[in-house]
Amino acid sequence: MIRVPVRWRGRAARGVVLAGAGFVVATWLDMEPQPLPYVVWSVVVLATAYLVIDTVDVPAVEWEQGPQPTDRVDEASSDLRVLSSHVQSDQPSDAVAHRLVALARARDPGLGETVRRELADTRRLAPADIDRILTRIEDVP
Repeated sequence: MIRVPVRWRGRAARGVVLAGAGFVVATWLDMEPQPLPYVVWSVVVLATAYLVIDTVDVPAVEWEQGPQPTDRVDEASSDLRVLSSHVQSDQPSDAVAHRLVALARARDPGLGETVRRELADTRRLAPADIDRILTRIEDVP
């Protein structure tokens, strides 16, 4: 057996009383209401009224910022562009050195300073040197 909550039983009782009183008033005023359409109209009006009443005291919805993405897709593609530019350029910039130092500092600030000192005067890094530095950075726990 389905148990109807007290709140809904009270609402239904008040709705029936209100609709019955409206029907009596409409009959008393000689409006000649028809019972079936009047019942359908009463159900629609009461349901709409109860929906409005239920939404009045609900707090407004606020959007929250979700967590920042943790993947490095954009950063990795940027690193690849910097590395490709460094290898192909006649006059390479020190962007690769800055990226390597930033990676080392993120793992260990002491290692970051060591890598910065090693790369201070270097303009072009050989792929073997880049690999060696990256291996040192990856070996830091």
